Amino acid sequence: MLVEINLLPKKEPKKSAMLAWVLAAAGLAALLAGLFFWQYTNDKKKLDSVEESLVLNNKIAESSQASLKNYEESDSAKDLKTAITWAEEQKVDNVFILKQLTAILPDRGFIQELEVSEKEKVTLNVQFDTKSAAAYYLNSLLQYSWVDEAVLVDSKSTDILEGKVSDQIDEAIESLKEGDIEPRYYATYEIMFSAAGIKAAQKTDEGEDSP
Repeated sequence: MLVEINLLPKKEPKKSAMLAWVLAAAGLAALLAGLFFWQYTNDKKKLDSVEESLVLNNKIAESSQASLKNYEESDSAKDLKTAITWAEEQKVDNVFILKQLTAILPDRGFIQELEVSEKEKVTLNVQFDTKSAAAYYLNSLLQYSWVDEAVLVDSKSTDILEGKVSDQIDEAIESLKEGDIEPRYYATYEIMFSAAGIKAAQKTDEGEDSP
């Protein structure tokens, strides 16, 4: 009777290797699935946050539009619009005012300073040769239709010899007269005007200048 004795090691079954590969693949699939789920959840949170922001912004925009509409329909908006329109209508041409004020100056009269305020007032400093010229200029100002009121608020002379009596002074005065050099007078006027009157006068002046 023959007995076979196999001293070689036994081969491991192939099923063990296959199982290991299956488990590794399953683990990798689970890891990828977990990463995908985490990414999806994170992106969804961001998307939800963006959508909430859009909804909030839309509500704010709608609220702002409603407030703006209510304001535009309110009396305050109408009053503001009326005030803006009135302010635009009250704007005057300072060049025209200067032209008018210069036109009535005497031959040796010069405007030293001119200030036009928003309260329809002109402050004017003018140089004259004589006091009578300053008074005549005031009368000429009052002839303008756009002038509501004009007053002479200050006047002064540069003649330092005035009020002094001596032979030397008299001789000096005579020398000044012979040299056609006269003392200067400075007058300050305040003029209250009408913006509408200026616009009307300007239209009339432009009509006369046109051919």
